[in-house]
Amino acid sequence: MEKSPAACAMDWSIQLEKSLRSQKPGKSIEALEEIGRRLEWWNSESELRFAEYCMFRLIPGEDKLFLNAIFLRLADAFRLGNKQIKNGVVKLFLRMKKRKKRNGEGILSKGKLENYLELLIRVKEVFDKGDAEERALALLLFGCWAYFSKDCADIRYIILSSLVSGDVLEVKAALFAAGCLSELSDDFANVFLEILTVIVSSPEISRDLKLAGGRAFSKLWCSFLLAEKAYKTGLKLLMDSSEDGFSALMLTSLSKIASRWMLLLPTQIELLAVFLSEERSLHMQATSLRCHRFFLARGVCDFPSTTDTVNKLFGILHRSESQPPVQLEALRILHKILLFNLSIIHCAEIPDLFLKLLVVVKSMLQSNIVSTRVLAIRVLADLSGKVLGREDIVSGGNGPALASQVISFVLDQILLLVTPEVDIHQPDFSVELEVKSLLMIDKVMDTGKTGLSNHEATEFGSHGKLVVESKLMLCVLKIVVVCLQNLEQTDAETSQVLDELKHRAENVCQCHSFNSYISMSYCLLLHLHSAFICMWRTAEELMSHHRNSSLFSLDSILQLDIFGLDCAKKMLGRNSYWCSYKAGRNAACQGAWSTAAFIFEQLKGVVHSASCSCWLKSLVQFSTAEKNIQLFAFPEQGTSIAHSEGNSDVTVGIVLTGNYYNYMEILLRACDALRSAEEILAASGIGHMFSFQRWFLALRAKALETVVDVMKLLDTISFTQDGTGSGGQLDRRILLPGAISQTLGPLIHSSMEVSCRMTKLARELDFLLASFMGMDRQSVTSVSALALSCSLVAFTTGFAFLVPNLHSSENYRISKSHNSVEPFHALLIEDLVGRLRHKDRETRKNLLFLLKSFGNNKGCFLPRFQNRVSYASYEAVVLHKLCEYSVGEIFRLQNDANRVQLCDDAASQILYNVLYTSVAVDSDSPFGPQFFRVR
Repeated sequence: MEKSPAACAMDWSIQLEKSLRSQKPGKSIEALEEIGRRLEWWNSESELRFAEYCMFRLIPGEDKLFLNAIFLRLADAFRLGNKQIKNGVVKLFLRMKKRKKRNGEGILSKGKLENYLELLIRVKEVFDKGDAEERALALLLFGCWAYFSKDCADIRYIILSSLVSGDVLEVKAALFAAGCLSELSDDFANVFLEILTVIVSSPEISRDLKLAGGRAFSKLWCSFLLAEKAYKTGLKLLMDSSEDGFSALMLTSLSKIASRWMLLLPTQIELLAVFLSEERSLHMQATSLRCHRFFLARGVCDFPSTTDTVNKLFGILHRSESQPPVQLEALRILHKILLFNLSIIHCAEIPDLFLKLLVVVKSMLQSNIVSTRVLAIRVLADLSGKVLGREDIVSGGNGPALASQVISFVLDQILLLVTPEVDIHQPDFSVELEVKSLLMIDKVMDTGKTGLSNHEATEFGSHGKLVVESKLMLCVLKIVVVCLQNLEQTDAETSQVLDELKHRAENVCQCHSFNSYISMSYCLLLHLHSAFICMWRTAEELMSHHRNSSLFSLDSILQLDIFGLDCAKKMLGRNSYWCSYKAGRNAACQGAWSTAAFIFEQLKGVVHSASCSCWLKSLVQFSTAEKNIQLFAFPEQGTSIAHSEGNSDVTVGIVLTGNYYNYMEILLRACDALRSAEEILAASGIGHMFSFQRWFLALRAKALETVVDVMKLLDTISFTQDGTGSGGQLDRRILLPGAISQTLGPLIHSSMEVSCRMTKLARELDFLLASFMGMDRQSVTSVSALALSCSLVAFTTGFAFLVPNLHSSENYRISKSHNSVEPFHALLIEDLVGRLRHKDRETRKNLLFLLKSFGNNKGCFLPRFQNRVSYASYEAVVLHKLCEYSVGEIFRLQNDANRVQLCDDAASQILYNVLYTSVAVDSDSPFGPQFFRVR
């Protein structure tokens, strides 16, 4: 363990003594520089505790003894040495003062330096006997030692008397020393203020002394009464001054005084705004901007006159005569102020404010300095995300217009940067940096909240061949993926855009100018596009009451999987293992589980680290499980879409094939693989680093196991063409109204048990989200969508076979304990309603109507943590459509008073459609990158 400065003090003292006595030229100066660095280190350390004394075998007080010895040697060197030595000692302590501890006196306190009087005596001797330069050095040293010199009357007198000396150098040193003492002693500061006012106001004083006096005003803040008095005096001197140099210095000093006392801040900020006006000189405008920056750096962002300050900052940015550094400073300050205040500015003022900002950014982009252009873009990115994150902006209708303006501006700028004239063989780093910064704007804006289509993103994608470097293709891809994930509708325009997007992505995949990683990335984009189309059409088929004229073919997904595997083989063949891992991670995050499983399987045998091997083995199991689930989602070609025009009880959906055992076998294999992945991580020896992964895998396995139980329930009541159930247990045709409770009792209890487990899983997924705050948007969406899926399956299972007029019976409560009196089905409604968005009004209305049929629903809707799927994404939209379908069909069946065949085709079909579609959405949805982050 490295020794602390206190433990080294004895050696340092001895070395200093030897070096100061050395006759070797320059040795003394080197020793002073060395001891200066050591004392700065010591001054930054905290006090030694008893345990540390024991550890370093120090006697309590030993460190103070040698510290005093070091200071006495330095004082003697100052007293006896030549002017070079004296200057070295003073510089040493000036550096220490500049880097002093903010929350304490450090090693310069009286408690540490018990012989401080001896130090002052030695320095006073130099002041009494020396020339003007030596007296100035002694005064500087008195100022550096203000912690213990402030209480010495002789030193006070020396400093105050030196203020009226005829030597300029001595007066400037006295001003410094007096300022240092004024920070610690209120009574001294009041005397100093009176003398300082006379000095600065004197017309005969030199300019150097006047500036030094103005600088000393910043030290007069020890008490509020002193600070207020000094502020008023300094303000009068500022207003009476006609010299920019002195006025700028006084403006800075007044800002430092005001920064110490909040009561003075409003006045000072208003004063700074005055000096931002066009009538003031550029020097004063620049000084005012620096003072604004000083306040912002200290955390003062809530300016009392925000609107006035912002308008004047825009004025500086619009003025052509403003110097570039001044405009850059104004932009930084505007960024900080708006970033803090945009959440409280009235929404009616936002469009005009944003229009001004766009004009400013366009102007800044004309600069020849890359850093200026990049800063302007990043300011626009930050403020765009802040504005479009406000609910009132989105709900008020301004969000889409603002976002469209910004995105159009961004894409226009990118297209200007990637013009054909740029030599594609000479990648321009500055162009790449600017394009990446522009693309940041699209990344920070939640396009789902603004209701944007993807037309702009596809417009840029059509110019992809003009991009100067392959890295930019990946940046473009990230934005296109975000836009695709945020689609909420598929109208004619969006379909045209999607077709164009697919065409452009195919061109990239077929282009030989790009490497396998980029081809793979765009192949995954096509996979995401195909999955979106497939899920959306599935949802439309459920919601419509007529069969679509054409069915979506799965051939494109299969072809994309084959192409993705070819790209993976090429990367692995070139030993590009890191690129291959990133491609596998991206494939998993975009639902291409076959490609991900292949890549992770190949990488598993390449790594040498035990922890990496466990990680890849678990990824293999995980991706294999999800690949198996996709087999459930895309069964054999014989699966068809059914529609019975003559029977209103039979809903549109996937025909019950009766082949449940094949599906259950697929899902059970997936459960085993998920559990195996969790066990591998648990046995890795660093399982604590995979806490999120293990928890998620366990919940995913439980959810699939519960889905299998729902399928067993469906298999129990399924029937063949001759009316015999596959399990041979129930025949729907023998159910009579009088025998309902005896025959359906076990069935209803089983459905309630499965629903209860699904509801608990949904709430445990909520708890998972609450336990890992700060997750990325896509991960939050994925887990929230899975929780909504569990809640929907629980609701549908619980209500599909619900016997009317029997649900209020005590037999159908979640628990028979005295502490739980909430009807179980009311709890299902509560959980689902809490997860729906506010715009799902019809679905919420039907759910609340169903709730009224429960006589005793007091206690429902008690405060419980639930995570509403607030982020717009196509998987969330499909799930909400599925909720609308399930709730609407169950509402229709529950309202059918004449219905006595309760386990008929309709109920089973509804549950199967919901089960099938929810599993398909969960398996094909983009997966959050949180799974690939370890603690």
